[in-house]
Amino acid sequence: MQLNLFKRSAVTAGLAAMTLAVGSAQAYTFTLDVSGIFSNDELGSSINEMRFVDLLPGVQIVGLAWDVALFADAPSWLSEISVALGDATDPNRLSLSPGVASAVPGSESFSGSIDLVDQGLNFTLDATGRLNFQFYEIFDDFAADWDGIWESGSITVTYVPEPASFGLAALGLLGLAAVSRRRRA
Repeated sequence: MQLNLFKRSAVTAGLAAMTLAVGSAQAYTFTLDVSGIFSNDELGSSINEMRFVDLLPGVQIVGLAWDVALFADAPSWLSEISVALGDATDPNRLSLSPGVASAVPGSESFSGSIDLVDQGLNFTLDATGRLNFQFYEIFDDFAADWDGIWESGSITVTYVPEPASFGLAALGLLGLAAVSRRRRA
Protein backbone atom coordinates (compact mmCIF):
# COMPACT_ATOMS: atom_id res chain seq x y z
CA MET A 1 0.00 0.00 0.00
CA GLN A 2 2.75 2.46 0.95
CA LEU A 3 4.71 1.48 -2.19
CA ASN A 4 1.68 2.33 -4.36
CA LEU A 5 1.28 5.66 -2.58
CA PHE A 6 4.99 6.34 -3.17
CA LYS A 7 4.63 5.52 -6.90
CA ARG A 8 1.65 7.84 -7.30
CA SER A 9 3.45 10.63 -5.45
CA ALA A 10 6.55 10.16 -7.60
CA VAL A 11 4.51 10.24 -10.81
CA THR A 12 2.60 13.34 -9.67
CA ALA A 13 5.84 15.11 -8.71
CA GLY A 14 7.43 14.13 -12.03
CA LEU A 15 4.46 15.47 -14.01
CA ALA A 16 4.51 18.71 -12.03
CA ALA A 17 8.22 19.12 -12.70
CA MET A 18 7.71 18.47 -16.42
CA THR A 19 4.87 21.00 -16.59
CA LEU A 20 7.08 23.58 -14.89
CA ALA A 21 9.97 22.82 -17.26
CA VAL A 22 7.78 23.16 -20.38
CA GLY A 23 6.27 26.41 -19.15
CA SER A 24 9.64 28.00 -18.48
CA ALA A 25 11.82 26.79 -21.34
CA GLN A 26 15.20 28.48 -21.15
CA ALA A 27 16.23 30.79 -23.97
CA TYR A 28 19.74 30.64 -25.44
CA THR A 29 21.61 33.00 -27.72
CA PHE A 30 24.02 32.72 -30.60
CA THR A 31 26.03 35.72 -31.83
CA LEU A 32 27.20 35.96 -35.45
CA ASP A 33 30.09 38.32 -36.24
CA VAL A 34 29.14 40.13 -39.45
CA SER A 35 32.37 42.12 -39.87
CA GLY A 36 33.52 42.29 -43.48
CA ILE A 37 30.48 40.63 -45.06
CA PHE A 38 29.56 42.14 -48.44
CA SER A 39 26.06 43.10 -49.47
CA ASN A 40 25.95 42.12 -53.14
CA ASP A 41 22.87 41.45 -55.23
CA GLU A 42 19.14 40.96 -54.68
CA LEU A 43 17.79 38.12 -52.54
CA GLY A 44 18.53 34.70 -54.02
CA SER A 45 21.56 35.72 -56.09
CA SER A 46 24.31 33.12 -56.28
CA ILE A 47 26.97 35.72 -55.40
CA ASN A 48 25.38 36.71 -52.08
CA GLU A 49 27.35 35.80 -48.98
CA MET A 50 25.84 33.05 -46.81
CA ARG A 51 26.50 31.93 -43.25
CA PHE A 52 25.12 28.82 -41.52
CA VAL A 53 24.71 27.97 -37.85
CA ASP A 54 23.89 24.42 -36.80
CA LEU A 55 21.56 24.55 -33.80
CA LEU A 56 19.09 21.70 -33.13
CA PRO A 57 16.06 20.42 -35.04
CA GLY A 58 12.84 22.07 -33.84
CA VAL A 59 14.58 25.04 -32.22
CA GLN A 60 12.28 28.07 -32.12
CA ILE A 61 13.83 31.41 -33.15
CA VAL A 62 12.27 33.97 -30.79
CA GLY A 63 14.39 37.12 -30.93
CA LEU A 64 17.00 39.17 -32.79
CA ALA A 65 19.38 41.89 -31.70
CA TRP A 66 21.94 43.76 -33.78
CA ASP A 67 24.76 46.21 -33.24
CA VAL A 68 26.36 46.87 -36.63
CA ALA A 69 28.23 49.45 -38.68
CA LEU A 70 27.28 49.52 -42.36
CA PHE A 71 28.74 51.19 -45.47
CA ALA A 72 26.74 51.76 -48.65
CA ASP A 73 28.60 52.71 -51.82
CA ALA A 74 26.75 55.50 -53.71
CA PRO A 75 24.25 55.30 -55.32
CA SER A 76 23.29 52.45 -52.93
CA TRP A 77 21.57 53.36 -49.68
CA LEU A 78 22.13 52.05 -46.17
CA SER A 79 18.45 51.04 -46.09
CA GLU A 80 19.09 48.47 -48.85
CA ILE A 81 21.64 46.38 -46.88
CA SER A 82 19.77 43.35 -45.54
CA VAL A 83 20.02 39.79 -44.25
CA ALA A 84 17.45 36.99 -44.64
CA LEU A 85 17.17 34.25 -42.01
CA GLY A 86 15.54 30.85 -42.31
CA ASP A 87 16.16 27.13 -42.72
CA ALA A 88 16.35 24.65 -45.61
CA THR A 89 12.55 24.47 -45.84
CA ASP A 90 12.16 28.27 -46.07
CA PRO A 91 15.53 30.05 -46.24
CA ASN A 92 13.92 33.51 -46.38
CA ARG A 93 11.47 33.40 -43.49
CA LEU A 94 12.56 36.71 -42.00
CA SER A 95 14.51 39.72 -43.30
CA LEU A 96 16.38 42.32 -41.28
CA SER A 97 17.41 45.72 -42.70
CA PRO A 98 19.18 47.50 -39.83
CA GLY A 99 19.40 50.84 -41.68
CA VAL A 100 15.80 50.80 -42.91
CA ALA A 101 15.30 54.54 -42.28
CA SER A 102 18.60 55.72 -43.83
CA ALA A 103 17.97 56.41 -47.52
CA VAL A 104 21.53 57.68 -48.03
CA PRO A 105 24.92 56.23 -48.97
CA GLY A 106 27.90 56.32 -46.58
CA SER A 107 28.66 54.85 -43.16
CA GLU A 108 26.44 54.63 -40.12
CA SER A 109 25.97 52.45 -37.03
CA PHE A 110 22.70 50.80 -36.10
CA SER A 111 21.53 48.82 -33.09
CA GLY A 112 18.26 47.40 -31.93
CA SER A 113 16.33 44.30 -31.05
CA ILE A 114 13.02 42.63 -31.76
CA ASP A 115 10.99 40.10 -29.83
CA LEU A 116 9.83 37.87 -32.66
CA VAL A 117 7.14 36.22 -30.52
CA ASP A 118 5.50 39.57 -29.71
CA GLN A 119 5.51 40.47 -33.42
CA GLY A 120 4.23 37.05 -34.56
CA LEU A 121 7.46 36.48 -36.53
CA ASN A 122 8.97 33.60 -34.52
CA PHE A 123 9.67 30.40 -36.43
CA THR A 124 10.81 26.84 -35.84
CA LEU A 125 13.82 25.30 -37.60
CA ASP A 126 13.25 22.20 -39.73
CA ALA A 127 14.74 18.74 -39.16
CA THR A 128 18.22 19.90 -40.22
CA GLY A 129 18.43 22.34 -37.30
CA ARG A 130 20.45 24.69 -39.52
CA LEU A 131 19.84 28.45 -39.40
CA ASN A 132 20.76 30.16 -42.69
CA PHE A 133 21.81 33.79 -43.13
CA GLN A 134 21.83 35.30 -46.66
CA PHE A 135 23.29 38.82 -46.90
CA TYR A 136 21.75 40.75 -49.80
CA GLU A 137 20.66 44.12 -51.27
CA ILE A 138 17.01 45.12 -51.49
CA PHE A 139 17.83 47.04 -54.70
CA ASP A 140 20.85 46.01 -56.77
CA ASP A 141 22.75 49.10 -57.96
CA PHE A 142 25.89 47.27 -59.15
CA ALA A 143 25.06 44.02 -60.95
CA ALA A 144 27.35 41.11 -60.01
CA ASP A 145 29.30 43.35 -57.61
CA TRP A 146 28.97 44.57 -54.03
CA ASP A 147 26.78 47.55 -53.14
CA GLY A 148 27.59 47.72 -49.43
CA ILE A 149 29.45 46.08 -46.61
CA TRP A 150 28.74 45.13 -43.04
CA GLU A 151 31.83 46.93 -41.69
CA SER A 152 31.66 45.56 -38.15
CA GLY A 153 29.34 44.27 -35.48
CA SER A 154 27.15 41.31 -34.75
CA ILE A 155 23.67 39.85 -34.95
CA THR A 156 22.45 37.93 -31.90
CA VAL A 157 19.76 35.29 -32.32
CA THR A 158 17.68 34.17 -29.33
CA TYR A 159 16.28 30.65 -29.53
CA VAL A 160 14.41 28.14 -27.39
CA PRO A 161 14.89 24.36 -27.70
CA GLU A 162 11.78 22.54 -28.85
CA PRO A 163 9.70 21.25 -25.96
CA ALA A 164 8.85 17.85 -27.49
CA SER A 165 11.46 16.10 -25.35
CA PHE A 166 9.68 17.36 -22.24
CA GLY A 167 6.38 16.15 -23.67
CA LEU A 168 7.79 12.69 -24.36
CA ALA A 169 9.08 12.44 -20.80
CA ALA A 170 5.67 13.45 -19.46
CA LEU A 171 4.01 10.80 -21.65
CA GLY A 172 6.43 8.23 -20.27
CA LEU A 173 5.47 9.14 -16.73
CA LEU A 174 1.79 8.91 -17.63
CA GLY A 175 2.46 5.45 -19.05
CA LEU A 176 4.11 4.39 -15.80
CA ALA A 177 1.11 5.68 -13.88
CA ALA A 178 -1.27 3.70 -16.12
CA VAL A 179 0.75 0.49 -15.70
CA SER A 180 0.86 1.00 -11.94
CA ARG A 181 -2.90 1.54 -11.84
CA ARG A 182 -3.53 -1.64 -13.90
CA ARG A 183 -1.41 -3.76 -11.59
CA ARG A 184 -3.33 -2.46 -8.62
CA ALA A 185 -6.71 -3.27 -10.19
